[in-house]
Amino acid sequence: MKNIMLIHGFNGIPKIFIYFKKQLEEKGYNVIIPKFPTRTDITIDSFFEIFDKYKNYFNNELIVIAHSIGNAMFIKYISKNNFNVNLYISLAGFAKSFVTEGREDLNKVIKQITISIEEKEKFINLVKNRYSIYSNNDHIVPFETLKEFSKFINSKDILIEGIGHMGKKSGLEELPQAIKIINDMIV
Repeated sequence: MKNIMLIHGFNGIPKIFIYFKKQLEEKGYNVIIPKFPTRTDITIDSFFEIFDKYKNYFNNELIVIAHSIGNAMFIKYISKNNFNVNLYISLAGFAKSFVTEGREDLNKVIKQITISIEEKEKFINLVKNRYSIYSNNDHIVPFETLKEFSKFINSKDILIEGIGHMGKKSGLEELPQAIKIINDMIV
């Protein structure tokens, strides 16, 4: 059975992950949704402690879908541990810090997770297939930062207009484009 890991961001598990779990389990996948720290409890070490509990899933068949801050944490973790992964889909990913006005709690966390050039290069060598899905109306991550991330990690760029940050505030409940990527890769 193929494993798919869903990695959430700042606010916890978004609605879209429930959709992914249902759709992918119907297709026979084992869907893993670790519960990472949220909000002000987020640190690189706290994310790594949770990742460590799932080390045995990291292999060249694993599929990962990561959201927002979860992307940088995933990149840092696999580049540190030299884990190969088959397919990676980023949702609203970013590699450098930025400031969201009025969100000091979020800005404090974002400051600590910039991806280094070394981490990026290791990541590109460790992850066979890379996709970045982002929107033109993300209320958290600046549009240019989203576009730069896709180029930075050398991923296939997928702009979907009007889906926001794909988290709780966006209210996005389905994302068939991500399911299609998985289906197309496996066929």
